[in-house]
Amino acid sequence: MEDVKSKLKGTTLRVYWHLLRSGKPTTIRHLQRDLSFSSPSVASYHLEKLMDMGLVKKVRGDYELKKTVSLEAMSSFVRISHLMIPRYIFYTTFFFTLLIVFVVGYASSLSVQGVFALVFGVSGLVITGYETWRQWRLKPV
Repeated sequence: MEDVKSKLKGTTLRVYWHLLRSGKPTTIRHLQRDLSFSSPSVASYHLEKLMDMGLVKKVRGDYELKKTVSLEAMSSFVRISHLMIPRYIFYTTFFFTLLIVFVVGYASSLSVQGVFALVFGVSGLVITGYETWRQWRLKPV
C-alpha cells in the first residue's frame, strides 16, 4: 500500500482523482479531452500505470476504478456522489449560518456580549472560508 501511495503523484494522481470524482468508466479519448492532455498516449500511459498499481481495471475499452486508496492529498476532501468537497466547507457553512441567524435575530439589541459574538462569528467565517478556498485551490485536478 505504501508503494502505491509513493507512486501516486503528479499527473497520475490527476488521472486517479478524475476517475474518483467522475465515478464512472472513461475512455482514453475522454480522459485526454477532460484533462487537456497533448495526446491519447499520455492518458494511456497514466491509465496503464494505475492498472499496474491495481487501482484501475479495463473493461471492454473503458477504464474504471477497481480500488480506492486513502491519500494525504485527498484527506481534506469529502466525496459526495461525484463531487469532491473540501472538509472545511461544512465549518464555513456553520459559521455563515450562525452569523446570519445572529444578525437577523439579535442585531437590533447589540450589547458588549453581542459585539463579541459578532466578532467571533466573523472571525470564524473568515478563517474557515480561507481554509476552504485554500484546499479547493490545492486539489489535484
